[in-house]
Amino acid sequence: MKKPGIKMKHVLLIGTGGTITASTIGRLWKPGSLTEDFLLKLLPLKDIKIKTKSLFRIDSSDMQPEFWIDIAKTIYAEIEKNKYNGVVITHGTDTMSYTASALSFLLQDLNVPIVLTGAQLPLSEPGSDVKRNLLGAIKVAAETDIGEVVIVFNGNILRGCRSRKVKETGFDAFQSINSPVIGRVLETVKITSNYRKISNKKPKLYTELEKNVALLKLYPGFSPDIFHRIIDMGYKGFVVEGFGACNVPVNYNSLISCIQRAKNENIPVVISTQCVDGYDWTHLYENGQKALQAGGIPAYDMLSETALVKLMWVLKQTDDMEEIKKLMKKNIAGEISDGI
Repeated sequence: MKKPGIKMKHVLLIGTGGTITASTIGRLWKPGSLTEDFLLKLLPLKDIKIKTKSLFRIDSSDMQPEFWIDIAKTIYAEIEKNKYNGVVITHGTDTMSYTASALSFLLQDLNVPIVLTGAQLPLSEPGSDVKRNLLGAIKVAAETDIGEVVIVFNGNILRGCRSRKVKETGFDAFQSINSPVIGRVLETVKITSNYRKISNKKPKLYTELEKNVALLKLYPGFSPDIFHRIIDMGYKGFVVEGFGACNVPVNYNSLISCIQRAKNENIPVVISTQCVDGYDWTHLYENGQKALQAGGIPAYDMLSETALVKLMWVLKQTDDMEEIKKLMKKNIAGEISDGI
């Protein structure tokens, strides 16, 4: 029975699978084996009413752009007709950063927190982080006024479009890149950095992404023929992970002709860095400057995966190259640092 004077919180829990819902079958971890309702029974929840909705029971390696749209549509429909304090999404860790970034662009002017979480070890394994991460995510969704898509993992609250999985093993798998951690979840939720607060506007839903966008990681000896061949395949945009300060080869196996061709065919090429923690400093070196002069678009300090998903979104907003450049350079969901 609810205690007098305590207001019940309402949270929507959306399941997509991942290790957090896995059980061990024949020595293999099988995502989606456990339901969200089963997991909730293991948590010490008080004064929080949770509605569950299962969308997928998959390993996140199988996550697809059209699934991101399904998740966004589901969230929008639910928060339109129900008064939730927040939304939690259980998700596999391998592609969680991509999904968090996608939702950051597909759902804007949020009036509730959108929280993704997962686990490194399934419930059947000793020391599993399933219960800790799920409980922390529910607390953030129910108790905060964060108007962003965030990841809650290992007690950290991370901006979704700034997060990356940096460890395959270990509970501290996710880090916030080029942006401070928003807060911590201990016995209570403690906010330690600036964040976007929930909006009093009507949330915006976007339902289209351009799937024909490629992410290319450069390496010594990378052939320009690969780039040209992918253009021939009909791809509409590229994110190129350059070296260091977003440099690309210009003297040997030069990519300049590729970037120029893409520009001439109205295909945007965004230049990012392979460094885990880094910024776009294309003006420092000739190799980076020539890439920009050929038509490349700087990613600034966006993560490559975020730049990829953002470009997917931008290409469904406009086909005008100048507008594409403006949107890619604009800070929409906290993906780019102010003052860059």
